[in-house]
Amino acid sequence: MSSRNIFLPIIAIAALISCGGPALETAVAQGPKISSRDDLRAVYDSVHVNGCFIMHDVKQDQWVIVDSIGVRTGSLPASSYKVLGSLIALEEGVVPDEHTQLPWDSVQRRPDVDHDLDLADALKYSAYWFHRDVARRIGADRLKYHWDRVGYGNADTSGGFDKAWVMGNLKVTPREQVDMLERLWKDELPFSKANMAVVKRIMIQEDTLGYVLHGKTGWADLDTLDIGWFVGWVERADSTGPFIFANRITCADKNNQAFKPARRETALGILRRLDVLP
Repeated sequence: MSSRNIFLPIIAIAALISCGGPALETAVAQGPKISSRDDLRAVYDSVHVNGCFIMHDVKQDQWVIVDSIGVRTGSLPASSYKVLGSLIALEEGVVPDEHTQLPWDSVQRRPDVDHDLDLADALKYSAYWFHRDVARRIGADRLKYHWDRVGYGNADTSGGFDKAWVMGNLKVTPREQVDMLERLWKDELPFSKANMAVVKRIMIQEDTLGYVLHGKTGWADLDTLDIGWFVGWVERADSTGPFIFANRITCADKNNQAFKPARRETALGILRRLDVLP
């Protein structure tokens, strides 16, 4: 069963988990293994945020879910979109490789993005203006074409096609994030393998003797709510996995100083509790 066709079994089996009994044993035997771990909500509670998490152990076809409703509820992807945005930039030839720079628009935002940037640094430092300019260079129709072709959430470019991922009407679920990342890892997205290899490479955040962590954060700062993401996957030296995950947190307290680091740290905390990371 492909990861794209697993959504309905996840919902059905997650519902059975709470009931137990022979029906659950039969469902698990016929499909992927689902583990509902709402006990891990304590990771979010410790930093006063709400959160949901989904992970697929591809090799074992095992899923871990924290908040089964949350992982199938869409929201703005914020800068986690820049994984797909980087693929589009390469495929459309806006940048031929990860080292070609686009000119800064001279609007001061943060020192780490207030200068010309290449694709790798635009992803690393999460430069909105870079991906806004990519969208403007290719136009709304081409952008929508790629979103539709990938099946990226509701693929809605309204609300401003060059900013829809941070303040428009684009909605993506954590489950859909995992689907796209798994297809990227498998080289199954509708982009060239060379371009997918570039994006996988520039997503690397940690490269150790025991594991490699690929990831991207995101933060949508709305009037009454902060939405934060950390999505990616872990490849381990013991050849298990990969473990592909999406973590989303929300917080209505605009003064919560823990929110920014919590996007990544809550995900890593869960991955450690699941023994995916040391």
